[in-house]
Amino acid sequence: MSDEPNTSKASTWMPQGPTEQGFLIPPDHPNQHVRSKFPPSVATYRGRLWMVWTDFHDQLWYASTTPESHGDAFGAGQKFPYAEGNGKDGVPVIATLNGILHAIIVSAKTGQMTHYIYDGDEELTWSHQEDSLPDGCVAGKNSRSPALVAFHNKLFLAWIGADKGMCCTEWDINSQAWSTTSRVCEGDFQGTPAMFVLNGSLHVLCELADGSAEIMGYRYDYTESGWTWAPADDVSEGKAAKGVSAASYGNKAYLGFLEGDAVYVTAHIDGTTWQKPERVGGDKVVARFPPQIAVINGRVYCFFAGKWKGDLHWFSRPVLGYDLNTWMGALDDDKLLSNITVPGTHDSCARSNVPFVRTQYLSISQQLALGIRFFDLRLRPHDDGKLYCYHGGMPINLPKGLSFKEVMEEVWQFISPKEGSKATETVLISINNDDKSAGQKKNPKPFYDAVKEAIESTPTYEDGTKRWYSDPVTAKLGEVRGKAVLLRRYRGDPEVDPTERMGLDLSEWEEDNPDFKIVTANGVKVRLQDKWKYAERCQLDELVSSKQNFVQEMMGRAIGTLKDPDEEDDGALEPEEMWYINFCSAVGDPVEHGEVAEAKWIAVGAHSEMHFFGKWIEGMNVRTRDYLRRLDDGAGRGGTKRLGLVNLDYPELPEDSDLVARLIETNF
Repeated sequence: MSDEPNTSKASTWMPQGPTEQGFLIPPDHPNQHVRSKFPPSVATYRGRLWMVWTDFHDQLWYASTTPESHGDAFGAGQKFPYAEGNGKDGVPVIATLNGILHAIIVSAKTGQMTHYIYDGDEELTWSHQEDSLPDGCVAGKNSRSPALVAFHNKLFLAWIGADKGMCCTEWDINSQAWSTTSRVCEGDFQGTPAMFVLNGSLHVLCELADGSAEIMGYRYDYTESGWTWAPADDVSEGKAAKGVSAASYGNKAYLGFLEGDAVYVTAHIDGTTWQKPERVGGDKVVARFPPQIAVINGRVYCFFAGKWKGDLHWFSRPVLGYDLNTWMGALDDDKLLSNITVPGTHDSCARSNVPFVRTQYLSISQQLALGIRFFDLRLRPHDDGKLYCYHGGMPINLPKGLSFKEVMEEVWQFISPKEGSKATETVLISINNDDKSAGQKKNPKPFYDAVKEAIESTPTYEDGTKRWYSDPVTAKLGEVRGKAVLLRRYRGDPEVDPTERMGLDLSEWEEDNPDFKIVTANGVKVRLQDKWKYAERCQLDELVSSKQNFVQEMMGRAIGTLKDPDEEDDGALEPEEMWYINFCSAVGDPVEHGEVAEAKWIAVGAHSEMHFFGKWIEGMNVRTRDYLRRLDDGAGRGGTKRLGLVNLDYPELPEDSDLVARLIETNF
């Protein structure tokens, strides 16, 4: 092509599915291709890729990747319950806001917009938010495709109206309401607005309708009078002429665009410049619409409809130099578990619908695919003889419940050696007794025996190898690949000698303490940070800043850059033998004091005044990620620095989070 941009010739984009062209093939119709009349829309939602599209019979569909594929295979499509068009004649766009999936459907006939939310907790269906959008949400006849992007605690919707004005409205997660329709700026525009987040800022770009083909850019900024759109450069550097799609991942942004009818993706790193674009699909693959971009589990995905028949193609490439599924395989067998940075989760199974109980959106298998290798489980025995997951007295996954056996089946499926290869991963399992009653404290033996029975009854691998490592001492990684390692927070059986009790003994755990030490009967030393309860009246920024200081101080101790003045070095313990366990989680309690401070806002962030004009307060996930980047002078890679076990709430959030990857990379 004569107008081909300055591109990288060695493309790293690989086709998904069984064909070289990357055709999206429906599993229930293996001889067909999925086809889209309008640009499809893609998003990541709770560990999966989701897509909504309209076929050539004007039927709206949606589908997601299957749980077991972790982004590599789509399930069968389902009809979208588009009320206004009886399921037909809609132009879709979707986006995920802090773990909630939203869709805007534009009537292809009238331009009228409707809002839907996917309930991933109970009904597992789309709910129509009737009459929720403000007056004026009507797309022009020649500009039916809107732009929908999540930024901070809001959804931003932009479109070109019938009068050619570029309009917008915002949906606030706290008020659950859309703002009054307004214009981004004065002037006439055409085409489709391109809206995306780049280096922590929200941008919208669109082409003027004055015949100049000039791309105008605007950035959403916080000023003394609140948030507003301000003129800015065309950060796409002209690539948005036919529309673009973008997705961010840590310090990178990926921009998909068309040059002629060829599909290209370019990366923007550390706020500097765009890298050379890579062509996706080769010379024979051409598109009718700009591609759609999404990032999940360390890979960036590119979707687009083919030029001639609208066949959907999808391609992907890695964004990391390693695989999140097998990252421990790069570490030496002789490395002590205490000498590894291990990303983990707090209350790992707490996916309850109750805000002050929920700490996670992802299942255990989805967390494993993200790179998580430490799980924090709270269990209680039931009358059926099984152990079940709880959080603060609340059963998980009501009414059925979630058994310990089910959790471990997900773990075994992930870490077991695969055919023709050895196991690379281990998973650390911290178990605590959720029942804090006096009876349990007085007689810890029944719970100890219940866990012991569950572990000892676990079948071995085919070669006779045990699946659990329950010795009370620190293992080397090579000893526990393919195994679960028990960290015991519950009291031991008083009839068993303390040095013989199963698991690494953490039973002297101190509640709500920012810095304490445990020395086990076997001489294993552990230092922990678990300050989680903020009962005093305080502002959200004050709360998160306090927690941030505790987390970073413990990281400094793990690295060795922070030492206590009275700390003695008697030479009896090598630094790598000391365990460090560090929780990034917290909660404001009680809620009526100061601002709402549930676990999600502390992890992900929130507006300081909980309304449209409040200043944005970054949560622990972003602050911890930024701290890791500063450790390596902003290079984005932590370098070899042991941080210990670092446990998170909502580790996949915000949507551009690469925190788990940043933690993993401190091992390399």
